Amino acid sequence: MDLSISYHPITKDQMREWYFDTFEDMGAAESLKLKIPKEQLKKHSLEEVEAFYSDKYRSMIRRSRELDYDNFNKWHAYFIAISQGFFETFFFTHGSALSSILDKAFHDTYVTPWEDVVPSDYIEDLRVSKKLEGPYSGGVYIGPEQVKKLLHDYKNDSAIKELLEEQFEGRKVEVLLAALKYASENDQGLLEAAKVIHQSEELFEEPECFSNVFNCDVLSAAVYTSDLAARFDEIYKGTGE
Repeated sequence: MDLSISYHPITKDQMREWYFDTFEDMGAAESLKLKIPKEQLKKHSLEEVEAFYSDKYRSMIRRSRELDYDNFNKWHAYFIAISQGFFETFFFTHGSALSSILDKAFHDTYVTPWEDVVPSDYIEDLRVSKKLEGPYSGGVYIGPEQVKKLLHDYKNDSAIKELLEEQFEGRKVEVLLAALKYASENDQGLLEAAKVIHQSEELFEEPECFSNVFNCDVLSAAVYTSDLAARFDEIYKGTGE
């Protein structure tokens, strides 16, 4: 899957607070406090940055309210992930996704059905999947207890360790584990999405992001940049495509 896949630590209550409440009533955004990292305040005041991202967040919610898709994953699940990135740390990898794991037992054990998480009004009569539905889509949601179980099993079950490391090659598995650990430490679940962030194919070029890119964990960018640099090195040496 040649896409940037992001992982968003979030609880059921946070989905309601950051997405569903505002979807129902834009006025609910007034009481929400955005997460603004210190790195964003080097050139602008907190008030300026908050105003910019508050407007961006509201524009994303308004965009969602204008849609009428028949697919839950490409509508609400995707915009839940976008909304999360305005309020909390998130992670990303390129080309690796939990949704790409074909083992049915893995999904039955670790993936939470959306019907157990989302208010019925937002899922009724829509097509829904426990996996990504291509680009611009939400995918796997691992509930808080299943996050803890997956971390435990990665450390103690060689089959699960091999399965994850086969999909998340090299240092990409470090990003996934960092996302799982962050979610576990904060009693959150973990939501997968495709193309919330659009990492550039050029070294050191700032990525595009529908959310707040500054809330993306630094390990994600470091691993992606390292992999991209290695690929360019192969190209220059005539050994890569």
